[in-house]
Amino acid sequence: MIFDVRPWHRLVAVWLPAVVVCVAATGLYIWQTSETGGNRARIHDGVTVLEAELDHLDSLHEITARDRESVAEVEQQLTVLYDEIFAGLEERLTRILRAVGSATRNAGLLPASYSYSAKEDRKTGYIRFGVQFSVEGEYRQMRQMLAELQSSPEMLIVEGLGLAGDEEAVSRNLRISVSIATFLSEADEEQLRRLTGGFARTSGEGDG
Repeated sequence: MIFDVRPWHRLVAVWLPAVVVCVAATGLYIWQTSETGGNRARIHDGVTVLEAELDHLDSLHEITARDRESVAEVEQQLTVLYDEIFAGLEERLTRILRAVGSATRNAGLLPASYSYSAKEDRKTGYIRFGVQFSVEGEYRQMRQMLAELQSSPEMLIVEGLGLAGDEEAVSRNLRISVSIATFLSEADEEQLRRLTGGFARTSGEGDG
């Protein structure tokens, strides 16, 4: 059987454009649905970008949550610091003297000659309150007392020591005058005057 192609030659202007369109449509479909090009590739790239952005947002959320927790913890610590540790003189004085008494008693020492001082602290805005006292005892007792004072929850700062004793025999008793300080968030000026004899302001001028 012989296939007659003459009709196809005569109708080439009809079927050829249709074939071209079909081939082009098929190629376009294949390209559009391929992994490396077309809409599918663009959608895949878009999904990848969105996933990366979501991961970044998740990381930012975790960091922000940790920062909020840190800020809340710092605020809580500051509240405790202000309300309890750096409270007013009315709340602190008994605790300060109790801390001094505990440190000296545990070291086997007996404090004497208490005196007080107070002045405004420019850097912190608090009141710097000082306590001075004297003790007599052995060197090891002094070290134990000073270590306990410095580790006290009342945040006592050992500002100065006045030492007098027999240099030739270190086992002999020593006499030490101790100056410690702490900070107060507030204090009644009249009470400070009664304790210290005068309250020094930031200008450096005492009154009383």
